[in-house]
Amino acid sequence: MSKDSDRELVHTRQITCRAFRLKNGFLEIEATLADEKDQEVKFRSRPSVPVGEFMHRMSLSLTIDSDYVIQDVKADTLTAPWAMCGGTDGAYRRLIGLRIGAGFSQQVRELLGGIQGCTHVTELVAQAANTYMQASWPDRIARQMAVDQDPRRWPDKSTLTFVNKCHAWRQGGDTLLQEYPELIPGTK
Repeated sequence: MSKDSDRELVHTRQITCRAFRLKNGFLEIEATLADEKDQEVKFRSRPSVPVGEFMHRMSLSLTIDSDYVIQDVKADTLTAPWAMCGGTDGAYRRLIGLRIGAGFSQQVRELLGGIQGCTHVTELVAQAANTYMQASWPDRIARQMAVDQDPRRWPDKSTLTFVNKCHAWRQGGDTLLQEYPELIPGTK
C-alpha cells in the first residue's frame, strides 16, 4: 500500500446494505449508494460539484418474501448531477414478482438495462439481492434442517446453490466436508 503522501483521495463511493425483518416475516433490504467528490467536478452546462459534495446519493428498498420473491420496491434518487436522473425511480417497481435466483441478473438487465433505468440504482439491485441471500441464510437453513438433517433430502434444492460457487464451498473442500459431509461424492 502506498503512503498517504504518495496519493491523493479524489473520490469515495459508499454502498451500504441493511436487512430488516418485518412483522409479516418478509425481509426488507435497504441499499444506499453515495459518491462523494474529493476533487471538483466541472461541467459545461451546469455548476460544478465542489469538493466534499455528493455527485450521487440513491436508495433502493426491496421487500422480499421467504420464497425469494420481490413483493415491493422503492427507488429514490436523492442527489444526482442531472434533473432527469430520478425519472426512472418508478421503473424499479417492475422488479415486483421477480424471484432472486438463477437468471435474476439477466431479468434485471432486460427490465432496467440501458436507458430504462439508472446505472447506479440498478447496481444496488444486485447488492440488495446479495444482502437478502446473506440475511435469509439462517432462516432458510433452519427450515431445511427442520425437515431433514441430511441436505440431500432437503425439499428446497436452491438452498444448496452455494456449492462450487466459491473456493471455500468447493466440492471436496474442507468447508463442505465439515459442514455438509453428505454432499461429498461417495458418502452415504
